[in-house]
Amino acid sequence: MSESSFQPPLSEPANRQELARWIEQVLGLRIPSQALCPGHQSPLDFLARSFLPPSPDGPGGQDLLVWANRGGGKTMLAAVASLLEGLYRRPVKIRILGGSFDQSDRLAEYLRDFLSREQLSDAVQGRMTHSRIRLAGQADIRMLAQSQRAVRGQHVQKMRCDEVDLFDPAVWRALQFVTRSSGQSRGAVEVFSTLHRPGGLMDQLVQQAMARAPGQGGFELVKWCLWEVIQRCPSERNCAGCPLEEDCQGKARQADGFFGIDDAIAIKARSSRSAWQAEMLCRGAKRDWAVFGEFDPAVHVGQVDYCPEWPVYRGIDLGYANPSVCLWMQTSPTGMVHVLREYARSHLTMEQLAVEIKGRDLGPVKESYIDPAGNARQSTSGQACTAILRAGGVPCISRSSTIAEGLELIRTALAPALGLPRLKVSPQCAGLIAAFAAYHYAEPSGGRFDESPVKDGPDHYIDALRYFFVNHTHTAGKTKRKTY
Repeated sequence: MSESSFQPPLSEPANRQELARWIEQVLGLRIPSQALCPGHQSPLDFLARSFLPPSPDGPGGQDLLVWANRGGGKTMLAAVASLLEGLYRRPVKIRILGGSFDQSDRLAEYLRDFLSREQLSDAVQGRMTHSRIRLAGQADIRMLAQSQRAVRGQHVQKMRCDEVDLFDPAVWRALQFVTRSSGQSRGAVEVFSTLHRPGGLMDQLVQQAMARAPGQGGFELVKWCLWEVIQRCPSERNCAGCPLEEDCQGKARQADGFFGIDDAIAIKARSSRSAWQAEMLCRGAKRDWAVFGEFDPAVHVGQVDYCPEWPVYRGIDLGYANPSVCLWMQTSPTGMVHVLREYARSHLTMEQLAVEIKGRDLGPVKESYIDPAGNARQSTSGQACTAILRAGGVPCISRSSTIAEGLELIRTALAPALGLPRLKVSPQCAGLIAAFAAYHYAEPSGGRFDESPVKDGPDHYIDALRYFFVNHTHTAGKTKRKTY
């Protein structure tokens, strides 16, 4: 059959119901369609937002970020979306990029399986390979190796990225510029991943998507967990004594998915609580190697107001390519520490930083605390950073300490052995709040555990807070401090 004479099986789905019916009739798949958890969507919601034209009063028409559980059908659904576009959005160019080429090939495997069905076999042009599938009407689907060379120079309608936590940052930056709308196919990037690594790329993307206001650009978050894809629990199964009951709370009675109940029970039995919540319930990055497992936004984040009668302190972490961070704290007469405000910016000179800090002060500042390394002379000016800050009206105090010492002081404020927590963070301090959740140790390698936290971004906010605790906790009578 020639390219021009090929016609897709059935007419193009025009709405959510027709889309579900098309997939079941052509591919033999029933796509879960119910969202059972607050703030979640269903797998069918993703396909509708990806394939159907955006409605004036509904979501669609932009980049999609799919956060779903292990075994939640992400790769299969990406293949279904690619097939639908290859059949009904021709001509179209689609590129698949996985955390590894094996990941990309799994998606291609789904496509090859779909296209081997009798209704679709005539759609294929030429031979399907591991790296390329061509369909009639100039639909070109390719699986890319994860490299800048493979990504740069592409001009495609859809870029689908599977398991982005495994992506090289330079490759991720390069692929932001490859999409172009053409004909009926809008240019978009779609990301599919679990979220298991604190501070990783997926964690960052989720935080950005959750913070965006309606109508703004950026990724639209589509999220589902085990309960949206689990098979329906039959009435003969008793909730009492079921290992899933604590988390399920009857949701599986309403489900219409494909994930086996017994498989879910087996996975839970061999998982840590942290991994189960992260990988299967999509409650955030797993906390196994979190530096501050004690941090709980429900406890430690809340409205805190400036009190003119209480002293104000600054904690400052210096940077240039990495951001300089300043936190403003107050201490109450009972010993509570309130973090009121934050400021972070890259590529500032020390003179500029002093101006920015002074301009954001809430009132008179009693002391500013900084890393002792700030007293080193700059190669450009020959002056110490602390000397420049002091000349700009920001005199600083420092005390030598280990990272572990400062972290323990913060932990003690978060969860003291006796008494109530002594640290409260304003909701306005989004960077510090995210840093508490993302700051982590490296997973042990070869049986060895590195007690130094990973320095991959969140550390700048934590360092600024650490300098406050290290200096403020030790009075001048107890230990020698230097004022610059």
